[in-house]
Amino acid sequence: MSRAPEPTEWIALGVLGKARGLRGDVWFRSYNEASEAAAPGVTVRLTLRDGSQRKCAVAAAAVHGNERCLRFEGHGDRVSAEGLVGATVALQRQDFPALEEGEFYHCDLPGVRVVDVAGREVGTVTRVEAYPTVDALVVTTADGEVEVPLTDAVLRSLDLAARVATVDLSAFEL
Repeated sequence: MSRAPEPTEWIALGVLGKARGLRGDVWFRSYNEASEAAAPGVTVRLTLRDGSQRKCAVAAAAVHGNERCLRFEGHGDRVSAEGLVGATVALQRQDFPALEEGEFYHCDLPGVRVVDVAGREVGTVTRVEAYPTVDALVVTTADGEVEVPLTDAVLRSLDLAARVATVDLSAFEL
């Protein structure tokens, strides 16, 4: 995606694993472990392994150790839950939880203009890569793609309303 999503656009949150128990619970592998977007009451879109799609409300969400399980309305038994294994879970962007000041969602960053602290154009965010130690903006420049670490030392400001990120290029080499 090379632009920010529209409010009604579906954003993938993760994938469903094996069924758990007899009540229709399914293990959920979230693409963002900190996200609580797949919460009870929200309507998600499931894309099944055969490519078919259906909308379902999340009936329950639970944490078991370091893992999460979801249960969906209309899928209250193990047999029904097994039919959901491997499905991708997506939520419309407008239904994402509100953020605190200074927070942002990765899906909102594509298309953001990147400038240096002097105001010179660097390029445009194409996507965000999530690495184990740091996330990075993938920025398309006149010379190709570069990765800009998402750290306080490098990302000096982010104005999503203006769609501009200011970075300190002296903090790393391009």
